[in-house]
Amino acid sequence: MSNQQEDAVLGKELSMPRRLAAFAAILMVYFFYCYNFMVDIFVRPTLVNEFGFTLQQASSIFAVMSLGTIPGTIVAGMCCSRFGKKRTLIAIAVLYALMTYLPLLSPDNYSLWRVARFITGFCLGGVFGTSIPLVAELFPQKYRGKLAAVCTSTFSVAMIFAGQLYGLLGDENWQLLVWSAIIPPLFGALLVYFLVPDDASYMKKLREEAAQENTKISYLEMYKGKYLWIGIAVIVLSGTNFVAYSGFSNNATTYLTTVLGMSAATAGTIFSIQGVGQLIGYNFWGFLSDRYGRKIPIIGMVAVSALIFVYSQLGIEDINTFYLVSFVLGMSFGFSGAWGAYYTELFPNKFRSLSAGISFNGGRLISTVGLPLVAGVSATAWGMQGIFTVVMFVALAGAALWFFLPETLSRDKPDSQPNKQIKTAN
Repeated sequence: MSNQQEDAVLGKELSMPRRLAAFAAILMVYFFYCYNFMVDIFVRPTLVNEFGFTLQQASSIFAVMSLGTIPGTIVAGMCCSRFGKKRTLIAIAVLYALMTYLPLLSPDNYSLWRVARFITGFCLGGVFGTSIPLVAELFPQKYRGKLAAVCTSTFSVAMIFAGQLYGLLGDENWQLLVWSAIIPPLFGALLVYFLVPDDASYMKKLREEAAQENTKISYLEMYKGKYLWIGIAVIVLSGTNFVAYSGFSNNATTYLTTVLGMSAATAGTIFSIQGVGQLIGYNFWGFLSDRYGRKIPIIGMVAVSALIFVYSQLGIEDINTFYLVSFVLGMSFGFSGAWGAYYTELFPNKFRSLSAGISFNGGRLISTVGLPLVAGVSATAWGMQGIFTVVMFVALAGAALWFFLPETLSRDKPDSQPNKQIKTAN
């Protein structure tokens, strides 16, 4: 067995090209998980203009989808530990494709849209916590940060792809656009079935080992002892990421147009450049995390705070500087690219199917409360500058919290003992 494969868990006999084919299958399901969030772009104008939905109704349809991701994360983790991650991922892909199709049966039915999108969100909530640990078990540790970053960066690619496709087909082809979110994940599920090694027997072995220790593979067991504070800390860390990113990004174009007086075209270009930088940044920080450690991207989180300050000090005459700052800011926001790998390594191997999803998506609960509070700052005397100040400090607080979490990258120890470093770090 090669050194490249010795700390992988699944399919140890597989060659690296064969592993990459399995990764490509998982990545296809992951990409269209990201892409499914763009269905809002495709159908909202038609729901309002053709079917007579109010803007509030149209917004509520997609709000319940986000709400569904939290319980979906928890249930998917339980299914992974019981049935295996491969089988769970296949079921998730099929279900979110079918639920995306369901409203097409009666597209003017508001209740049907709400139910379908809630269940879709429930399914989507399980994708991150299922696919990333599966990738982590397919590959040695030195590749995991890069591969997790590739998965994370597909959200940016999905945004670009969705925007281009929508521009090409337009509102009149809205059903065809929805079908573009239905068929590919079904094909991806088929590829996962044939190309990804089954981990059901491995999960059974972990359950048996846990039973011998009088424990279970459950969230309650995962959060015992020192892992309770680690678990709470990473959820809060994810929350600071969501609040800082959305708090800035949701208000950036408004700031540029209403406060500085830029044209929508110029503001849109500046914001798009941030997206390009973020796409590169996810992979940049993922590469560094595999080489120098999972906590190296803290630099990017600190840089986010500093660059938002610089951004808020620029004027309408500083267009070229805005382009540069926006690009570097986007790269810095990519600091979370390797979190999928990091979150699977912070906990013992037997909890891998539970830890990544709840650690990442649990932060959405914090952002659900935090983002309205941040938005409310704009109504005070501080205005938009106040929003930027708040998210600057949120990013700094997240970086400080991350600093005190353990490092998990091991350059000379096999993956079977990832928690020895955590023990010494605490």
